[in-house]
Amino acid sequence: MNFFVRLLVFFLLSLSAGAVHAQVDSLPDSAVIRQSRIAKWRVLQQQKKRVADSLRRMGDSLAMVLIKAPDPKRENRFRDSLFKANLVTNLNFREWESRSKKAEQQYYAGKLRKKGELWVIGFVLTALILFAILRHMFFNELSAIITAFFSNRVLGQINKEEKFFNSWPFVFLYLLFGFTIGMFLYQCGKYFQLSYSYSGFQWFLHLSMIVIGVFTIKVVLLRFLGFLFDSVKLVKEYISILYLSYFNAALLFLPIVIAFSLTPTRFAPYYIYLSFLLISFIIFFQFTRAISNILSSYKFPKLYLILYLCALEICPILVLIKALRF
Repeated sequence: MNFFVRLLVFFLLSLSAGAVHAQVDSLPDSAVIRQSRIAKWRVLQQQKKRVADSLRRMGDSLAMVLIKAPDPKRENRFRDSLFKANLVTNLNFREWESRSKKAEQQYYAGKLRKKGELWVIGFVLTALILFAILRHMFFNELSAIITAFFSNRVLGQINKEEKFFNSWPFVFLYLLFGFTIGMFLYQCGKYFQLSYSYSGFQWFLHLSMIVIGVFTIKVVLLRFLGFLFDSVKLVKEYISILYLSYFNAALLFLPIVIAFSLTPTRFAPYYIYLSFLLISFIIFFQFTRAISNILSSYKFPKLYLILYLCALEICPILVLIKALRF
């Protein structure tokens, strides 16, 4: 019996010792939790204090600013603009609707492409057909004119033929020269945007007639001077060289005129510069050739040559440029 009593007492003592040990172990954990809660509370109180201090300082700074109440009689531009935009006067609602209607914006609306004049294409085709007829029907005469531009021997043979410059090839080439140069001047005028009392095909005809008239008057005046100073043979040879220059200029300017008519306007300066080079080459080459031939056969003062250049070569070109306002 005593043994069981002792065993029960031992068991109770063991339980009490375990409970005490468990309480001793749990005490540190609860203390740590309590201390962390206290630290968080202190941090929260400090934050609240800082926020309160910031609000107090902000209120103090705002209290120092002098805020004046707006004038109730001042102009309200926004209200006036709305009133003006929506005001209907004299019951004119159509006028009000036109003010409130928004402009419609069209998308994918292309612009009309600029097109050239159809009659220019017709002229180009006519010039090509005329040149084809000349080449087919008067091949020998056309070849002689082109060859005489470089050969003095062929030029001498042409001068011996009295009827050469009175034949149909001469007439066709002279017309081709006048209208080709006229078309070139017309295209240059269009490029430089020159304005006259007439335009289009009428302007082209005026330019062509002016070119033909100026060079015809020059040839007639040269023949008159040759008759007046008894230098018919000399003048005849020089006029032959002029005719060759005109005809070959027509043949060289024809491709330029065609390209000028069928290509965009941005290429116009290149064609103009090229035409200046061709004109300079033709004038220099033919004039040098004429001077060498004439001076080797005839003797006369050089002052006459200078006067001729100023009066009948340089002056007509300047007058033509001034008259056409280029």
